[in-house]
Amino acid sequence: MKAYLKNLNLYYLCVPAATILWVVFIMTVSLPAADKKWDKAQSDFNKAQDIIAKIAALDPDRLNYKAEKAGGGKFDYSSAIEEIAKVVAIPSSSYSLVARRPVVSGGKEKKSADVTISTVDIETLAKFISQMLLRWSDLECDLLSIDRLPAGKNNWKAVMKFTYAPK
Repeated sequence: MKAYLKNLNLYYLCVPAATILWVVFIMTVSLPAADKKWDKAQSDFNKAQDIIAKIAALDPDRLNYKAEKAGGGKFDYSSAIEEIAKVVAIPSSSYSLVARRPVVSGGKEKKSADVTISTVDIETLAKFISQMLLRWSDLECDLLSIDRLPAGKNNWKAVMKFTYAPK
């Protein structure tokens, strides 16, 4: 073994020096970084609270939606499509709905429907689909087909197949 490793003075100097360096590192680097992360988390929380308050002000029905659903409210394609179409400004003359009879499989009822939007731009279509899927978590878009219409740059015909299967 090396002679300098056997010398106790080495340990009497190195251990306190390492401890002092560790404390200096914690005080100068680690604590300020943790403080900045904490401040950022607090500001993100405050922003989120503001956004939640705006959502609650714009659509207060969302707060009671879960209670209504638990109270036996049934999903209906016609009212769901109409509600979201109004939100994203799709006129009722631009879409058609073909709802199929519910099918029971495994003790659960599945409802499916085809929605055809005759003329829509891509942004409005994306908003429509995302709002439908966000509003009803048990709803799935099984098929989406879009075809460009010859009139205009951003005119599309969209055909969607939705399936609602509550869990």
